[in-house]
Amino acid sequence: MLGKHETIHGSWNSQLTFVLAATGAAVGLANLWKFPYLAGVHGGGFIIAYALCLLLVGIPVVMAEVALGRQGRKSPIGSINALVVRAGSARAWKSIGILAVISGFLILTLYSVVGGMALAYVFSSAFGEFVGGQPGQVVDVLRRLESSPSYFSSWHTLFLLLVVVVLARGVNRGLEKAARILFPMMVILISVLLLFSMRHGEMERAVNFLFTLRKLTPQAWMDALGHAFFTLGIGAGAMMVYGAYMPGRAKIGRLMLTVALLDLLVAVAAGLVIFPILFVGHLEPIAGFGLIFHSAPLAYSTLEGGQFMSVIFFVLVTFAAWSSAIAVMEPAVAWCVEKFNVNRRFATLLVAIAAWGVGVAAILSFSSWQHVQLYGINVFNGLDIVTSRLLLPVCGLLIALYAGWFLKKEFIGEQFANYQSWFFSLWRLILRWFAPLAVVTIFFVNLFELRHDLCEKDHRRAFCSAGVEVSAASTSVSKPTLDEGINSDAHEATTPSPSD
Repeated sequence: MLGKHETIHGSWNSQLTFVLAATGAAVGLANLWKFPYLAGVHGGGFIIAYALCLLLVGIPVVMAEVALGRQGRKSPIGSINALVVRAGSARAWKSIGILAVISGFLILTLYSVVGGMALAYVFSSAFGEFVGGQPGQVVDVLRRLESSPSYFSSWHTLFLLLVVVVLARGVNRGLEKAARILFPMMVILISVLLLFSMRHGEMERAVNFLFTLRKLTPQAWMDALGHAFFTLGIGAGAMMVYGAYMPGRAKIGRLMLTVALLDLLVAVAAGLVIFPILFVGHLEPIAGFGLIFHSAPLAYSTLEGGQFMSVIFFVLVTFAAWSSAIAVMEPAVAWCVEKFNVNRRFATLLVAIAAWGVGVAAILSFSSWQHVQLYGINVFNGLDIVTSRLLLPVCGLLIALYAGWFLKKEFIGEQFANYQSWFFSLWRLILRWFAPLAVVTIFFVNLFELRHDLCEKDHRRAFCSAGVEVSAASTSVSKPTLDEGINSDAHEATTPSPSD
């Protein structure tokens, strides 16, 4: 018989393991290709605004997600279903677990595609394909991936196999060992790259770019709020299932605060790694795909020792994608084990095959399926929009509402019994009032930006108001998608634009 704090999948052996695993999940590609740019665009005050948004939105909601997982001790679907029955809640709340698993699975397919690209760039860097500093060389690597679905899919397959190898071994022999290796390795790689940037890059200019205090605009606060919500992976099921494996004595608030702090430090360090190299190469700071897969290899290629550093950089990108992919795949694997009563290896293989198929469809959207679109949106972009702009905010909102308003206080309070009553009351107050309003704001801003993007492509659509233009400021730092980088005008060998 399982003990009170055990699951059929296993449990973390220590609180440190949870911190390493959760931080590895949180330190995704957005820390490398979005946060530094946002900090630079909005000035040093953005980091302060971001920290406040983490405290008032990100951490409270992710604490609720972890608490729900630890309460149920199963996959997100299993945990929420069991809790709904036990608490006598409306059956509709079971949708939280379902949405979380679906979100995590779809994000896995995106990470697998981009992680495969990072792997390809590791070898391209190692074989000197970027040496010489010509933009055309970088574009050739991109075009080779784009024009050959079989070549692209091979890297996608290899990356997915790396994830499968970890998950098939279980929580303790797989996830736990990976957590103890991947995040420390990322810290080491960032440190090496940071030392290189200090020696060969324009560090003073990068520091000024990131930390010079400027007046924060409403757009800066919105960007800080949105990034604080998404950086912790809220709504993707990863934190819920990781919470299910958490030791019962662990203090959720303290651990999640530690995770958020480490996530912030990595994001700032990434900016100090990348921008000094860009500036010394006379390249403009940009956000998104172009920063990682165009500007970075171009900048390293012109520096002494840059070929080796480029390899290290893309190993770092691969590790970031790998640790995040492991996290978002685990909810679906755990659910398959529970639902179909199969062993973990078979469940992992089942989820991997499904993810591989969706990933291949996303890859084909860059070539033979590029005309398969809905409202001008291809498969890859569609996956990104459905997850980041729709599913994650909705799931995060439902978590905040259920834990804050509809779940009886004694149920959620069990997970905070080792805190003083004032802390629990303050957390629940923020969760009930401030967090839902913030998440609703994020959701409607996402819809507004989506409408803007669609109408910009074709203003004749029924939901586009004739003669009404959306301010460019509202979308100037929205997250670029993969094909925007691949299909950019890099062939012209021009300096990348900050609007990328």
